[in-house]
Amino acid sequence: MKFKFDSRVRTGYYSASYFNKASKIVAKYKPNENVCLQFVHFNQEPVKVCGINESIQLLKASLTKKQLSKIQIYGLKDGDVVGNKSPVLLIFGPYQIFGKYENIIDGILARRSSVCNNCYKMLKLIKTEQLIFMADRTDDYLMQPYDGYSAYIGGVRNFVTEASVEFIKNDPKVTVGGTIPHALIQEFDGNLNETMQAYFTEYGKTKSIALIDYHNDIALEIKKLANKFKEIYAVRIDTSSNMLDYGLKNLTSDKTAYGVSYQLVKYARTILNQVGFKKTKIIVSSGINIEKIQNFQKHNSPVDIYGVGSSLITRNVHFTADLVLKNGHHQAKDGRKLFININKIKSLKKYI
Repeated sequence: MKFKFDSRVRTGYYSASYFNKASKIVAKYKPNENVCLQFVHFNQEPVKVCGINESIQLLKASLTKKQLSKIQIYGLKDGDVVGNKSPVLLIFGPYQIFGKYENIIDGILARRSSVCNNCYKMLKLIKTEQLIFMADRTDDYLMQPYDGYSAYIGGVRNFVTEASVEFIKNDPKVTVGGTIPHALIQEFDGNLNETMQAYFTEYGKTKSIALIDYHNDIALEIKKLANKFKEIYAVRIDTSSNMLDYGLKNLTSDKTAYGVSYQLVKYARTILNQVGFKKTKIIVSSGINIEKIQNFQKHNSPVDIYGVGSSLITRNVHFTADLVLKNGHHQAKDGRKLFININKIKSLKKYI
């Protein structure tokens, strides 16, 4: 895939001013020094890395052929899992060539690896086909292609926007789908059956998904669906965390039953089976994270698919870049050093 870059990157527009100034000073006073810029993370747990490919493309797009001929880059590959203090990217050469890109590459690695690693960790609990990436409404829309790529490297294959698959759309396993919004039900005056009939007319019944929490009474909605339709591929529950479904109010006063709870999902499965929708899948959304999935699993709650948003793009992986070598010898901020044996650098992939 080919990433897109603003042409102003090469002018220093996105670089911290002190990196721009440092590059100019080095070019004037220390033009012939060869240094090594090392990128590492300090998370205690291993991290699935993403953003390497994009960082390399950024440098190739921003530097001249002459500049590229004067540097060497070694690193990991997108999707590699690495522990803390292990270099993910090493850039060798004159500082003034690449110094002003330090903060940009730090940011790329941090954002992409955070999204990638979040997805990777979640998919240790559930299968790929059980996860829908629904982070489109939780951040800047311009991030969708990059978050989508990062999620893909983390193992995700199901998305809800075309932008999310911009860099990965050639993979036949990638899908773009989703459910209906509450807004569509509102337009049909809260009548889910009429809403779904219109949807079927326009888009067919294949993998149709009914959103059943509009009236906070999922049993009523399921029974109405069963009275009109012979089958529904899936129902989605998106109950707000401060609400208790009407059907549960007579069954429990447990505060943990509020929102999209394991109790509500079990209740939904019971009703679906009673009306003959035994093959209908249950999709849950609304604030889903690893802890909630673990809670569903702990209580053997029959969730088939998880629609997950904000928890998958939470920033929790950060990268630090440091100059650690000068003309082949150690020279670095106290506490920093080349965190790989100099003789093993060539074991990494050489990009430039």
